[in-house]
Amino acid sequence: MIPVKLKLSNFTSYGENPPELDFTKFKLAAISGQNGAGKSSLLDAITWCVWGDSRAGESSDALVRLGANEMYVEFSFELDSHIYTVKRLRNKKSGGHSMLELWSNSHNLTEGTIKATQQKIIDSLHLTYETFTNSSFIRQGNAGEFTTKGPTDRKRILADILGLDHYDKLEEKAKEKAKEAQTKLTLLDYQVLEIEAELSTKEEKQKELEQAEKEAKNLQEELKESEHFIKTIEDEKQIVVSSIQSLKEKVAQINEIKKEIEEIKLQIDLKLKAKQDYQTLLDQKDIIEEKNKKLLRLQEEKKDLEIKRSELIKVKDELAVIQRKIIELENRRQIAITTLEVEIKKYQTQNDSLQKEIEQLKARKDICPTCKQPIGLEVNKQIIAKNQKQIEENDQKLQMLNDKLKKCQTFELKEQAQADEKEKEVKDLEQQTKDYQEINKQIMLLEKYADLNTKLQQAETAVKAQQEAIDDLEKIARSKETQINNVTKHLDELEIFENKLQEIESKLSAKQTIKEELTQKVMEAKAKVGAASQLKTRFEQLEDLFKKKLDEKKKLNEDKSIYEELALAFGKKGIQAMIIEQAIPEIEDEANRLLEKLTEGRMKVNFLTQKETKTKVASIDGKKDYAIVETLDIIISDEMGERSYEMYSGGETFRVNFAIRLAISKLLAHRAGAKLQFLVVDEGFGTQDAPGRARLVEVIDTIKTDFEKILIITHLEELKEEFPTRIEVTKDSAGSSFEVVGN
Repeated sequence: MIPVKLKLSNFTSYGENPPELDFTKFKLAAISGQNGAGKSSLLDAITWCVWGDSRAGESSDALVRLGANEMYVEFSFELDSHIYTVKRLRNKKSGGHSMLELWSNSHNLTEGTIKATQQKIIDSLHLTYETFTNSSFIRQGNAGEFTTKGPTDRKRILADILGLDHYDKLEEKAKEKAKEAQTKLTLLDYQVLEIEAELSTKEEKQKELEQAEKEAKNLQEELKESEHFIKTIEDEKQIVVSSIQSLKEKVAQINEIKKEIEEIKLQIDLKLKAKQDYQTLLDQKDIIEEKNKKLLRLQEEKKDLEIKRSELIKVKDELAVIQRKIIELENRRQIAITTLEVEIKKYQTQNDSLQKEIEQLKARKDICPTCKQPIGLEVNKQIIAKNQKQIEENDQKLQMLNDKLKKCQTFELKEQAQADEKEKEVKDLEQQTKDYQEINKQIMLLEKYADLNTKLQQAETAVKAQQEAIDDLEKIARSKETQINNVTKHLDELEIFENKLQEIESKLSAKQTIKEELTQKVMEAKAKVGAASQLKTRFEQLEDLFKKKLDEKKKLNEDKSIYEELALAFGKKGIQAMIIEQAIPEIEDEANRLLEKLTEGRMKVNFLTQKETKTKVASIDGKKDYAIVETLDIIISDEMGERSYEMYSGGETFRVNFAIRLAISKLLAHRAGAKLQFLVVDEGFGTQDAPGRARLVEVIDTIKTDFEKILIITHLEELKEEFPTRIEVTKDSAGSSFEVVGN
């Protein structure tokens, strides 16, 4: 299976119209992006589309994008030079319904049910989801999925990878054949008894038979002579027909060669145009190189400006927070000032009223200024003293309130100084980034020169190559024209042979009529012989049949024994065990070859296929020894010796798991039937230090020729740059998206 194209809609974090992923544009690519951006979802889309399974298990509804009701994935892949497309849809409305289709180009291979279609996909790939995820798909957090399984599960997975289920079917067929042989043997016993009974009544009718045979023999001789003569004529006809056919083939050959010459001339024209295009590039070399240098310089400037623009946004956000706080504090101060002013106004008004009463009392000492009633001099003095005392108390309060008011009015906010500083930073950053849009515009105008510069590097070699190709094509065209001239010389003989064929067919028709008459007479004579010898022939047939039945019975007994032996050979303890035993060294050697590079020769693995039990059993010589059982244990060792899997660090276990899984993937890639030329490594590099990651990249580069497509998923910025092609995944409020960079 070689991936070709992936389309998806509303799958996990992807929206309705994300871009298509065209696998034909690259061989090795890194899928990069932040955690949670949707990198692994691209692989989940493939496994869900092909097998209906993913990291979320068999629950399809969990994969539908939040807020959507329907998701859709379409995945195309190449298998045995054919393009297949799987289309899978899930709708959650009304209890939910699903759709699954399988296409081969324009041919619909979909079965009547989803289950049947799914099985057809698995049968076509010779691959289940479990086998895929235990071999060529190293999932995030599951690199050790094969290593940590028990021996029985490991053997079962290897059996699936090696396609040993075929032997299970052969075992079942062998048992069925043995049963059929026994049924036939029982029937043969009854048939032999019936034949023996009929042969006991044999009689002779030799005389009538001899006379009929003599007459038939004479007619047969005449018919034989007629057939011999017809054969001679037919041989002559065949020679003429062959000559005519050969000449017609030469005519067709000439026409075909003429078409080839036209095609060659068309190719020459295309080569000339390509040569001219490359020459045009060379003529513009100085301009292209200058523009490309300018583009590179502007791109570097843009990166610096983008950093400053990010800082500008950050400072503006901080300024907004400070300004909101200043407004809040200013509002609170204004409320306090207003409250104090109201309080001051109240005491001032009260003092004015009291002072007015004092003045009235001094002017009219016998009249109360409030009630206008007569009062005595003593009461007048008491009221004046009381009012003056109240005015003094109010003046003290006014002094205190005025002090508070002045303090509120003159109080300076420390946040204002911070705001002023941030505003200055904003102005500085805005000044520094004022040219961003202009630089971006210039980059867009100059981007085409990056491609032109790449083509320019190939132009000089390409011009020479195109001219050489043109010269070769012209030589081929001249050779084809010479070939036409040589073939044309023999075409004049065609009419002569066609006239001769008409004469032969006329003669042959007359002889065929005579043959038909003799054939009819021979058939009548044979009918007489048949009637006369019917009884004798019947007994002869019975004798032959009796012998055949005995031979058939012997053969069936032999076949039954063979099928019983085959059933044992095809079983789990027969050929299947031998094939696994042969595959284990291949996996072990490849895993250790990769570990040699990953650990600088420190670590290695050993696959143990047999081990002793704790129970002793008697051997042939009567001695007791420990029994041997089949297993599939993985022994890991380093310079310190053998240790259990759990005692190694996360980075070490990942390298061991990585090496084993790659070895299994290569086995699957070369296995007849499955041909899975697709490798996926989802994360796991975070457990490695810088040298470890470099060795992982080196190993991937080493095995890339064993796979048609390799995908590496990582969020590490320093790692993604190691790969020539990157699928950069991003995520915003609209959902996840991606862009293929570098292909």
